Amino acid sequence: MIKQIDLITSPHKDKFAVIDTNLLLVYLVGCIDPQLITKFKKTNSRYCAEDFKILDDLISKFDNFVTTPNILTEVSNLGGQLNDNAKKQFFVFLAQFIQKTAEKYIQSSEISKDSLFIKFGVTDRGLLELARTQHLIITDDFKLSSFCISQGFDSINFNHLRNYVNY
Repeated sequence: MIKQIDLITSPHKDKFAVIDTNLLLVYLVGCIDPQLITKFKKTNSRYCAEDFKILDDLISKFDNFVTTPNILTEVSNLGGQLNDNAKKQFFVFLAQFIQKTAEKYIQSSEISKDSLFIKFGVTDRGLLELARTQHLIITDDFKLSSFCISQGFDSINFNHLRNYVNY
């Protein structure tokens, strides 16, 4: 779809990719129906069907994914707010994603020990731990992606990909 995605992802091709909560939610809702993204209250204010196309193309570039229980819990709780039919489909897609994704548990007691916990909270501090262990973070959170880059960690800010697409 977007030639620039190949340029952005190629240095990270062999890494495990981590999809942050909001983007994973958008992706899974888009798997049901990309038009649902603009109708669902948890995605409609910031995302559109075109974002799903970009995400789908981006995600297709990776073979290996890792996530945390914190991300999965947040995504599950947010997706659980869909209407009944969409909710059933959402959980089918979430289950499929979980089955093909490695899960890394990082104890909250460990990640809460440093000052980054105060700045980022539980889920994002866990993402930083994954970034520190050479995993690629895919997020639309500017604060998180900027910090990753400043520390020499691998991160793709989804908002930068949006610049390549004409809405």
